[in-house]
Amino acid sequence: QDGAPSHMAAKNQKFCKDNMAHFWPKNFWPPSSPDLNPLDFFWWGAIESKTNRTPHLNLDSLKATIIKEWDNYPEKHIINACKRFRPASKPS
Repeated sequence: QDGAPSHMAAKNQKFCKDNMAHFWPKNFWPPSSPDLNPLDFFWWGAIESKTNRTPHLNLDSLKATIIKEWDNYPEKHIINACKRFRPASKPS
């Protein structure tokens, strides 16, 4: 889920709840915030710029590029993004 109105609609939520064994309802997810989702905002933004440099003719090509970029991404950058997440997620 990404908070899109179509994903949050009651009809869609009910369908998912009734048909998916491990469905998490919309209120289970934290708000879409750079502070609460470092990989959504930080990592995907960084990887997207690399994966979109050249067009992909099929899904397998895109998947392979994402995996390659993940494997080559500096671990230090991911650790730092997650460290910034911890203080932001603690209650005040």
